Amino acid sequence: MPQVTYVTYTRGVDAKHLHLGNLVHDFKDPLNLEPYVEKAYTDLSEPAPAWARSRALDNFALTLGETPEDEEKEEEDEEVEGNKYLVAAAAKSTQLEIDDPEEFFEKITLKSDKAKKWLASHISAAESLQPHAPPQIWMATGLILMTHATWTNLSSKQTFTPGLPAPFDPTGVTAIRRSSVSEHIRPVIGYEEKEDTKHIPGAVIHETGKYPGTRGWAIRWERVDTKVMSAEKWKGGVDNQLMLNIPKMFPKIAIVELQEGTYAQNADKGSEDDDNYWDLFIDLVEELE
Repeated sequence: MPQVTYVTYTRGVDAKHLHLGNLVHDFKDPLNLEPYVEKAYTDLSEPAPAWARSRALDNFALTLGETPEDEEKEEEDEEVEGNKYLVAAAAKSTQLEIDDPEEFFEKITLKSDKAKKWLASHISAAESLQPHAPPQIWMATGLILMTHATWTNLSSKQTFTPGLPAPFDPTGVTAIRRSSVSEHIRPVIGYEEKEDTKHIPGAVIHETGKYPGTRGWAIRWERVDTKVMSAEKWKGGVDNQLMLNIPKMFPKIAIVELQEGTYAQNADKGSEDDDNYWDLFIDLVEELE
């Protein structure tokens, strides 16, 4: 089985601020906690830059995850067997990936004053709030974007793996897309009964919906490693060394490197749910910038 390198999003994420090279703490909610938004490639209508590759995925279906038990309906079709899954499908999908994430981090991220300022202020804030464990930092190195995606809740005996293509042939993907409820300005979830669409090859559909516009349904996140040490280790002119601003502490620096190939996973917890910590963290970041 191929390695799962993408985190999936069961309702999609507005693609307006999803860019290759974004830095975040909360990969479960990548628009939360004031992420750093990379501006090196923002117009998806333009060809991919030299440091990235773009691939069209026609009639594509992606497994988002298993349906949580508490979302299952009480009255089930007696003919349904197997597990329940969430799938997104679209006629037009695009996969964007950074060719060499480590080189991108060194030559684009660490050459940007804004990115270095974001990293330094966030690492400084984390150090100031010790002994709380510092939040992890992740960089977006791949995106799967779908336009006018069909969201589907289905049952199947086949094996579906979140983050990988759903095991359907093109006929099955087309059947899923044709089963969806009408497209409106806002996302609409329901089920529109049509002949020969509820039972498709290898699955039974329970509920479908349309998500108009372009959304990110999967993102590949690679971890940024940080090492904090005494400012005595400072070497001027080294891009991956950041001088920190930590009030009431001896001068420190951070060495930042991309841990290429260390991916966030669907099963990972993501940022902890500690509103008080994050309120303090964001306030301190603003003071230090």
